[in-house]
Amino acid sequence: MDLLRIAVRAVAAFGFLLALLRLAGKRTVAQGTPFDFVLALILGDLVDDLLWAEVPASQFVVAAGTLGLVHTLISLASHARPSFARLLEGAPVVFLRAGSPAREGQRAERLSGGEVEAMLRLQGLDRPDWDEVAEARVEESGAVSMTLRESARDAQKRDVKRVPMKEGR
Repeated sequence: MDLLRIAVRAVAAFGFLLALLRLAGKRTVAQGTPFDFVLALILGDLVDDLLWAEVPASQFVVAAGTLGLVHTLISLASHARPSFARLLEGAPVVFLRAGSPAREGQRAERLSGGEVEAMLRLQGLDRPDWDEVAEARVEESGAVSMTLRESARDAQKRDVKRVPMKEGR
């Protein structure tokens, strides 16, 4: 196969996949789920087959388009039925509760003590400050989120009690 043909196939595949991902929505790229990861792996293999002319371009378009459609339908079903979304994407897992490791959550996510410390350090929280955390979770996307205890949060305007002003002041 000549180089110009490979280049044309690569540009066509890039354009088609870019359009497909734009139709699938920003979440597909920004906050990938295991389903999104599998889709990306399969699309990558399909592009490989297209570039080296192992399959005709029409077969690539049908296969990639079908996967894009399935992804969209599953996303719509997940939106309509939260129970389906939990089945497909999982649910957040608490690995730290009230400043102490939640062993069941660590076991579920297969997190060692060192990994927990590293995850919390990346969130700006050293071990002596763990008691400031009400809960720390591994979200569906794999990101870490934390809820701080009331006493550990920065003061907000709504926290100030309104004191009526006396007349003359």
